Amino acid sequence: MKFNKRILRRTLAILTTVPLLMLLLFNVPYPLFGPSVSANNLTLYSDLTFDAVAGRHILELAAAKLAQSPLYSSQQRHRVFVCNAAWRQRLFFLHKYGVAGVNYYPFTTNVFMRNSIVDENALIGPSGNRASDERTLDYFIAHEITHTLTGQAIGKMAYLVLPEWKREGYADYVARKPVFNYEEAKRAFLANDPKMDPAKSGLYLRYNLLVAHLLDKKHWTVQQVLTTAIEQTSVEEMIRSEKD
Repeated sequence: MKFNKRILRRTLAILTTVPLLMLLLFNVPYPLFGPSVSANNLTLYSDLTFDAVAGRHILELAAAKLAQSPLYSSQQRHRVFVCNAAWRQRLFFLHKYGVAGVNYYPFTTNVFMRNSIVDENALIGPSGNRASDERTLDYFIAHEITHTLTGQAIGKMAYLVLPEWKREGYADYVARKPVFNYEEAKRAFLANDPKMDPAKSGLYLRYNLLVAHLLDKKHWTVQQVLTTAIEQTSVEEMIRSEKD
């Protein structure tokens, strides 16, 4: 078969153009969204109308949670985009379609959430039901933005290889901190409660517990937690041997 240089050039052009278009879309998604509201240094966009007062309150709650982290700066802008339409979710979530939210740091600092009832501070799961327990919309917003803060604190390459228990554990620690109960989570962990298995429950309580142990019990700094080479199993053993 004769080698066709024209086809090769077209193929290479497509392979180069598509990623660039996606990068542009993730960084400048505004034309595909309508209503927006801002509070503090956060802005919320949606493809459906929502009550501005309710939206502003959600952002204030998220900002209060983020402010507990030493990685947070009130001077940095963060933008959140709620994708209610299924096609927008498929467009922005790509292979992660179905999850609650996505953060593509370091390619963008914008974060994207699945369909939500902004007026009621609720995120709707794939089943059509509201997310369980304390995982309100402001929780998910704080969680996703914390990923950006984490990456900026330790560097792009370090963030890309950060173990899941640290990446998700710290994001959950920040977003859930006002209601997280260490002793309750520890009892569930020691009892092998299914909710402590992220693969089965979809919750990051196990990872949250590990991060909380290092930060609140061992008094490590956030930077130490994120950059020290320590295995998940080692922290779990610390918790098992911890005296009541």
